[in-house]
Amino acid sequence: MNSRHTSFGRRVATLLGTLVLPLLVCASAHAQGTSSVRGTIADAQGNVVAGATVTLTNIETNAARTATTSDEGGYSFELIQPGNYQLEAEATGFKKGVVTDVRALVAKPTEVNIALEVGAVTESVTVAAGSGEVLLNTQDATLGNNFVAEQIAQLPLEARNVATLLTLQPGVTRGGSVAGSRADQANVTLDGVDINEQQSNQIGAVSSNSTDPSTNTVLRLNSEAVEEFRVVTSNANAQMGRSSGAQVSVVTKSGGNAFSGSAFWFHRPTILTANDFFNNRSGVERPALIRNTYGGSIGGPIKQDKLFFFYSYEARKDRSQTSAVRVVPLASLGRGELRFVNPSGGITTLNAAQIATATNGVGVSPISQAALAAAAARYPANEFGTQGDSPNGTTLLNTAGYRFNVSQPIDLNSHVARFDYNLTDRQTLFVRGNAIHDLIGGVPWFPDTPSPDTWSHPSGLAVGHTWTISNRFVNNFHYGMTRQAFSQQGDAGKNEVYFRFIFAPVLDSRTLTRITPTHNITDDFSWIAGNHSAQFGTNIRIIRNKRTSYSNAFDTAYTNPSYYSASGTILSDAINGVSPIGSGQASVVQNSLAALLGRLSTYTARFTFDKDGTLLEPGAPTEREFATEEYDFYVQDTWKFRQNLTFTYGLRYGLSMPIYETQGFETKPNIALSEYLRRRVAASEQGQNYIEPLVVDLSGPANNRETMYPLDKNNFQPRVGVAWSPNFKSGFLGAVFGGEDQSVIRGGFAVTNDYIGQQLAVRFDTVNSLGFSSSQTSPANFCNFTTRVCPLFTGYAQDVRSLPIIVAPTGLTFPQQQPADNSLRIESSLDEEIISPTSYSWNLTWERKLPKGLVIQASYIGRDAKNLLAARDVMMPNNLRDPQSGMDWYTAAGTIEDIRRNLAAQGITAASPRAAQLAAINAVAPIAYFENLFGSIPGIGTTLCGSRGAGMNATRAVLCDALVFNRNDWTTTQAELDFALLDAGRDQLF
Repeated sequence: MNSRHTSFGRRVATLLGTLVLPLLVCASAHAQGTSSVRGTIADAQGNVVAGATVTLTNIETNAARTATTSDEGGYSFELIQPGNYQLEAEATGFKKGVVTDVRALVAKPTEVNIALEVGAVTESVTVAAGSGEVLLNTQDATLGNNFVAEQIAQLPLEARNVATLLTLQPGVTRGGSVAGSRADQANVTLDGVDINEQQSNQIGAVSSNSTDPSTNTVLRLNSEAVEEFRVVTSNANAQMGRSSGAQVSVVTKSGGNAFSGSAFWFHRPTILTANDFFNNRSGVERPALIRNTYGGSIGGPIKQDKLFFFYSYEARKDRSQTSAVRVVPLASLGRGELRFVNPSGGITTLNAAQIATATNGVGVSPISQAALAAAAARYPANEFGTQGDSPNGTTLLNTAGYRFNVSQPIDLNSHVARFDYNLTDRQTLFVRGNAIHDLIGGVPWFPDTPSPDTWSHPSGLAVGHTWTISNRFVNNFHYGMTRQAFSQQGDAGKNEVYFRFIFAPVLDSRTLTRITPTHNITDDFSWIAGNHSAQFGTNIRIIRNKRTSYSNAFDTAYTNPSYYSASGTILSDAINGVSPIGSGQASVVQNSLAALLGRLSTYTARFTFDKDGTLLEPGAPTEREFATEEYDFYVQDTWKFRQNLTFTYGLRYGLSMPIYETQGFETKPNIALSEYLRRRVAASEQGQNYIEPLVVDLSGPANNRETMYPLDKNNFQPRVGVAWSPNFKSGFLGAVFGGEDQSVIRGGFAVTNDYIGQQLAVRFDTVNSLGFSSSQTSPANFCNFTTRVCPLFTGYAQDVRSLPIIVAPTGLTFPQQQPADNSLRIESSLDEEIISPTSYSWNLTWERKLPKGLVIQASYIGRDAKNLLAARDVMMPNNLRDPQSGMDWYTAAGTIEDIRRNLAAQGITAASPRAAQLAAINAVAPIAYFENLFGSIPGIGTTLCGSRGAGMNATRAVLCDALVFNRNDWTTTQAELDFALLDAGRDQLF
């Protein structure tokens, strides 16, 4: 694989060696957020006109730019503001040629060719370019469509959300993935400035500041303020391509020499919606849906031809309801009764005395019974069949559903203001500001519990300066600051204690506040030399991610039937010994009985530490600030080889600094996790163990240590594209391709790298405990109701740290081994060998104009990617090979699985009588793999199969585990064998 990559890289380098050479002399395309107008000036016979003067004038502001045609008759206007223009061409001996309604599209070059007629220059010939005509892209290989203001205003959009149009492009999924790329690698700019949601970076996901599933940008796109946008889905040119996903360019409207404005109001009442099936069945009224979307815009001159303004306001007010359903206990459970279906199909009801007999005297907890009774009275069940444990949708057992309508208000407010200033006839300046004030109501767990609302107040500022240094040189500079600020309010600020599968009083969501300012600096320089339009520039992002989270501030405990054993017997077996339960009723009995017993069989205490290692008080938030800087540089040339043949080629280079925590809350393991996994795999192939403990130490600039992963300096991204417009006058080819500018064949190849820093930072903060947070969790089946009775439930906010086996740490020092006592834990961290993912994409496109303004397009798009990010378990069970027999785990497990399936075919299953199961299991011959590795472990049978497995050899114990518990998850069985080895005091094998 490595040799293939090397060979491929050499081929690309060779290609670039031949194509990029002209860049040393001249090196263009439009920067993201700008446009370009190009073309050729010729006479009526098609002979090019050199030295002609071409003037491009903005219709709204009268800002003009002038160019002179080259020896080949070509002209080019680069880095211009998208909008409507008029193009004029003058040359000695010819009438002036004037083309009106020239539309300069964002991130897409516009070609306008003018044929001059012989005559006096004082005469003119005016033609309209046809603003409603779909223009072919005859300049490069990029794929994607443009949406202009008229389309945005006229197309029906849900709640006038412009972002819903972003995914209505060929090759784009509703989730935001384009042409096979990952959805979290989109890049969105507004007026050339980054407005990405830096954490998820996904245009198709629900963001923290939006209720619509098609947008995930920091600044919500105000429909009245958007002039135009384009989504490049494949083969972005070198001036684009921060990542391999969608390249979305959006521009805001500007004011002009004439005043203009708009106003709108849309109302959607409840009467236009229908109730759903489940509400009707439960007798719940239709949820309210009252939506008002309103706003307007105004723009015009402050000083004619000089200074202009534009302002837009958009609001959305929802006074709506949504239907929710929760599992609640029935009154019978609150009376201490346990109900289940018996083998004859009838309903068995056990009272508290009978439950006490079955549970060795432990019995129903009065505190738990009172809590369940209170819940049943407060939230009377009204939903049966879809929730709870009713066996047939009508018969009540222990739980059912409680369906209700809940208010979900939404208040969205968006302000956009822009000022454009023609400083001189060669310099323009714009300033754009955004302010958003949103409050989005969440869905509470119950009607009378707190609502997990989201408060969002992002803001943005953009400043742009364009300097036409001469007819050949243009510089375009942008600075932007986009500040995301939101708070997701939790519905609880206490310990999370509840009855699992039966009732939880609140959702126990925790408050998260995040402020993410992003400073973005871009500069693009355009240089026109003959038939070459060169461009080079930089894009710099300075990103900070400040988070305050309460997710690790509180402890959890619950009655978990899955972790509750009764002297080696599951809870349903204890009841079955007193009163037989029917088929499929085991989980019903286990869930409700665990709640009635009121014993906390699973609990976790979470500990957080300050930078100096001091243990923080319960309820203290985790505050982090992650940072990264991104530096991009590019150079690109557009070579008009012939009037109908254009080459675009360039090179982009990206440098993403490794993420770091600015206060020093940062650690990493002493062995790269990829290397650790390689060592374990290599050892398992030799029938050996690799169990070296990982040691964690401080890392990052704030601690004067190495970064969590090294800087990836190899992100070179070549791009190449070609566009050819055939010109066949007649015949078959003429019918297929048409004449001049009637069709185009385009193809290209691009290499892109993904940025990874911010998502890794957040993942490290939220799931990693190898550092400034830790936890202690009760192990599976550590208590029962005989020898080790589980602690009692005393209330929904009870203290967890006083429960058995929980010992609060006194402090934190580094380096440290996690866990220090070698107990089994699940930890997460980052791999030191992470490098930026690389994508290779290529395409071939044919476009053809048809009568009546129609265009047909057919494209082939290919993509290959390397080094994509993935989460891997470096401590996962390995395919250990037995050195004596030579058999590996998968072969041995496959043999056991074949035996289990053969027994099932004979009618021996998990539901068979115990005697039949044991007879079938004991008839199986030993398998060397299990006997060699596990045969000497005392009590292996009871470890894997409870009381049924007493006295079994290792082979039969594994089969018993698979057959009795109906288990074919062999990874889980591996883990259970691992536990057996540890309990026996032997080294970990898997």
